[in-house]
This record gives sequence, C-alpha cells and structure tokens, in this order.
Amino acid sequence: MPDKPPLEPGPEVDLSVYEGRWVAIVRGLVAGTGDTAEAARRSAKRNRPREEPLVIRVRCAPPPPD
Repeated sequence: MPDKPPLEPGPEVDLSVYEGRWVAIVRGLVAGTGDTAEAARRSAKRNRPREEPLVIRVRCAPPPPD
C-alpha cells in the first residue's frame, strides 16, 4: 500500500516568499495563500476542491544581528 502524501511542506519547499502570510498545504505543496487563514483555505479549495488543506502561518524571519 503506498504511503500517504505528507501534510506538511517538505524541505524542498521554500516558504520564505510567504513570510507573514497564511499558506494552505496539500500533499506537501503550497495550494493557496492569503492574508487570513480562511482566505488561504478558500484559495486551496478552489485549486484542490476534493482535498482538505493544512493551513499554517509563515512567520517572519528575525532580523540578522548587528
């Protein structure tokens, strides 16, 4: 029986471009984004209507030390 696809993004997915935004993950890939969790979920459901996304907020990276 094949393994289930990952819910969380894999290490090859660069989420740094989504800093400060909400991201919906389906099968380990970004399926939707938004300024709110609900907007990201709706975006993912438009792209992948039969799958339930994992919605996470991508934190901003701390500024580098001086």
